[in-house]
Amino acid sequence: MIYTDPTDAAPAFARQIAEAHRILLLTHINPDGDAIGSLLGACHALRAIGKEPIPVASSALPSYGEALPGVEQVTIYQAGGALPDCDLIWMLDTASLERVGQIYRDHGPAMAARPLMIVDHHVTNDGAGTLNLIQPQAASCADLLFRLLRAMELPISPEAATCMLLGTTTDTQSFQTSATLAQTLRTAAEMIDAGADQRLVVSAIYFSVPETTARMVGLALSQLQREGGLLWVKVSREMMRASGAADEATDEAMKQIQRVAGMRAAVLFKERANGKVKISMRSVPGINVAEVARTWGGGGHTQAAGADLPMGLDEAEAAVLPLLRAAIGG
Repeated sequence: MIYTDPTDAAPAFARQIAEAHRILLLTHINPDGDAIGSLLGACHALRAIGKEPIPVASSALPSYGEALPGVEQVTIYQAGGALPDCDLIWMLDTASLERVGQIYRDHGPAMAARPLMIVDHHVTNDGAGTLNLIQPQAASCADLLFRLLRAMELPISPEAATCMLLGTTTDTQSFQTSATLAQTLRTAAEMIDAGADQRLVVSAIYFSVPETTARMVGLALSQLQREGGLLWVKVSREMMRASGAADEATDEAMKQIQRVAGMRAAVLFKERANGKVKISMRSVPGINVAEVARTWGGGGHTQAAGADLPMGLDEAEAAVLPLLRAAIGG
């Protein structure tokens, strides 16, 4: 069943949760703030009603997520590990099961045998769960989750509210994205009313950037290329080694690129250790980069999407730029 409104979805989600005890919480690989904020928000809410949540990530959490209450409860799944014993799986901020990473590759059939709830806001989500709440117009998954928890009348502690406020703040870039609505701001205010620690959230996101990230951003921006409204940059493994930056540092570079005057579409190519290239794309309203990402099995939002390409940096540049030129009409 696919729902698009949290109030409509609440009774079915509440029944499914009531029937379960051990609930495996999952989110997408290379989790961002919205992913970890939603994961921990659900974790706190479930524990408050006597359930046993099992929050698992398939890769390292973003450094700013380390400030969140309850983050020490998140297990980083290792290849070949056992599937945690559970009677319900809850997937958050993730458009497909494959996007949860190694745990799905190791245990796909066993996971498919369990009930699956999905709460997500990606336009590319096709609703593969037993229960699905998918609202692409939601500014963040954390925003959507908060409204669902409220509709289910579950207790929302200050710790849960703090986690979801970080998710909403990061995914809206402090309420700058075009997806930010009046409802988004009202929900953020309700999170603060529920006890969310806004100072902690702001400090974690904006005043705790590692020096290595700043160095990597400088290297990346020094090689920025432009063709009218199309901007792009390539980040090699050597650039990452030279700066000493963590994998998430390129997110900071993209934030700077998309703010350049006249930008209509932007793409960051990041060389991975496995020989693939990750592309991260951003665009202005009216330009759909999610469709470009679909070419390689990726996805995301209309104006913020990504994919992994099985090729090198130069090949990826040659493959992606023509599609973006077509998308912007250039």
